[in-house]
Amino acid sequence: MYQRSDVREGMTVRSLDGEKLGKVFAVNEDEFLIEKGLFFPKDYLCRYSEISGIRDGEIVLMHGREGLHRFSFDGTEDRGVLAGTGGGAGVGPGAIGANPAPITGLGLETDRAARPLPLETGRTTEDEVTVPIYREKLDVIKHQTQAGEVRVHKDVIEEEQHVTVPVRRERVSVERRDVKERPAMNASFQEETVVVPLRAEEVEIRKRPVVEEEVVIRKEAVEDERQIDETVRRERVEIDGDQEPGRKLDLSNDDPLLRRS
Repeated sequence: MYQRSDVREGMTVRSLDGEKLGKVFAVNEDEFLIEKGLFFPKDYLCRYSEISGIRDGEIVLMHGREGLHRFSFDGTEDRGVLAGTGGGAGVGPGAIGANPAPITGLGLETDRAARPLPLETGRTTEDEVTVPIYREKLDVIKHQTQAGEVRVHKDVIEEEQHVTVPVRRERVSVERRDVKERPAMNASFQEETVVVPLRAEEVEIRKRPVVEEEVVIRKEAVEDERQIDETVRRERVEIDGDQEPGRKLDLSNDDPLLRRS
């Protein structure tokens, strides 16, 4: 037996002989609702026990086209409950209608006008069909990305530097003085050369590296506000009734008409 988890909104529903009936637009615990269209003038309610099989994502009911056609067009005023018949499923719910003529052609004959169906086999006015209304909400997710980078590049340049350094050197000055005659005891009367060394300071260049200054790179986090615009979708309910003109409802979360499963 099929369950609620096997039926999803939007699935196509066909009769046993392959006739396309419509699509599922609401799913409940015990039954699902087929949207009204050319075949059904009203929304058609089916139990999961009326499903013959699910093939390629399409639901196939146990009823044939003729039997479902009788259920969908018999009566227009809601005074009772009309139930479909399914093999092995007993009596199942169908489209809501008035007290119709006897049903034939499905292997049985029932005078529904003279013998109304029990309440436990059909839908009552107190039953509910939950139609979920969806809307999209924005979730903001932040993640780290590289927004840029800072590069510190050092170049080597050469420049001329002028330094004034005082240096000393020796120089010779020759002075001749007159002296009184005094005896020269060791006079050899030979040629002689006297060498007097002269000294001077030379400049030697030595270079050594020193730290002249330093560059400090510091990062800090700042907060900015960014405006983000995005389109979201929400569902709007349009109710078409037989006794009142169609109206559209924008259901909010606190609306008592909103039912969520």
